[in-house]
Amino acid sequence: MKNRVYFLVLMIFAAAVVHFSGCATAITYGKDDFKVVSGVLKRGDKDFSIKAFQVPALGACEGKVSLMAPTLVRIAEVGGNVVCFDLAGFSGDGKSLDPKALETVNTLATRAKDQRMGVMVRILGAHTDVDFCKNAVNTAAQALKNQGMAIYYFDGPDAAKYAKEFSKLAPGRLTAAPKNGDIEVVSASPASAPDHPVLVVSAIPKEKTKNVHFLLEGKEEDYAALDAALTNPVEKAPWTPDNSLLSEAEQKDGFISLFDGKTLNGWWVWGGDTNGFRVSPEGWMEWVKAGGEAIYTRDRYDNFILRLEFKLKTEGSNSGVFLRAPREARQSKIGMEFQIMGDHGKAPDNHTTGAVYDQIPPKVNAAKPAGQWNTLEIIFNGPMLKATLNGKVVQDLNFDENEELKYRLRRGFIGLQDHAHYVAFRNIRVKKL
Repeated sequence: MKNRVYFLVLMIFAAAVVHFSGCATAITYGKDDFKVVSGVLKRGDKDFSIKAFQVPALGACEGKVSLMAPTLVRIAEVGGNVVCFDLAGFSGDGKSLDPKALETVNTLATRAKDQRMGVMVRILGAHTDVDFCKNAVNTAAQALKNQGMAIYYFDGPDAAKYAKEFSKLAPGRLTAAPKNGDIEVVSASPASAPDHPVLVVSAIPKEKTKNVHFLLEGKEEDYAALDAALTNPVEKAPWTPDNSLLSEAEQKDGFISLFDGKTLNGWWVWGGDTNGFRVSPEGWMEWVKAGGEAIYTRDRYDNFILRLEFKLKTEGSNSGVFLRAPREARQSKIGMEFQIMGDHGKAPDNHTTGAVYDQIPPKVNAAKPAGQWNTLEIIFNGPMLKATLNGKVVQDLNFDENEELKYRLRRGFIGLQDHAHYVAFRNIRVKKL
């Protein structure tokens, strides 16, 4: 009996040594990594739905913002959220990878993450040579085994075999392949809702079903098709602005009223809960519950004058006005956000009221104390932005002179943010330029 116990202890000790010596690999995930949990694709702890476009050549952009930014903006504009590109930079035999290629993946993955988007890396691209592919899969797995903010895509001959090998060498990294992938790649939508992630290639699924994702070729008609497929019914419904709320001068000047003070006609909710905003008894549009992300105008605008009034209830509250907002992804990073905060008297920075969110501080913090109405006018004309808050110019700039802002969307929705804090809006009107 004593010998049996002694032997058992030795076995446990040996197993521990093997584990801690590195022979057993523990899978770790970053907070923004992709993974499948209980059959559902997630980014971090949130469900993620892939709406991807193929842009193969982007993998050779060498991390240039001038090439990355417009691509991501174009995809987000129509409702996409993932760019798929070929991994570039392999040597002729596939045994080495240009460091610039790895830098491109890392830079694109980080930028996409910040914009609430994602990247899909097509590991072998159009390569089919067996020896090259074997080497390239090994090279890519070693180079990318710590990059969890990307999805790794395998297609073509022997895709299932290469996906399996990649997963063995880079455990925990999310793969998409016809077989042996975390996401199953198929050519047509499943007849019923699958119990695991499925990626439909070259088609938009007819029904919006959990676990069914898609990858489009990236032709111009694909962008138009997705934009049409994701159009909210409000965008197509007849709508007549109630311009009786405008002053005579504004009516003559070409303004239209975006909010009639009685209904939310001409608006639609971007995000989950559609009951986050309501019309108050006083005739304001006001936030009442979290979960809607934002409420959007029926139409998209490029050049315009926007006038409105807003009010916060408490100091420290947070909201914003989205301008030229996309159909998908982070509005403040694809279009722009005029920041609204309960921060009366605070020194200006790039997060105070009047800021171009996270980029440009206001010239002055002109916000009134919480509980008081603020009057805002925003003029957007091409790259030129001028914003006047409570009679003080808080922004007057040219987006083309800013390396980050110059690539922002030039046409999109006007949106009022749901940041889970009370905010009210009234007298919302716009004039197209």
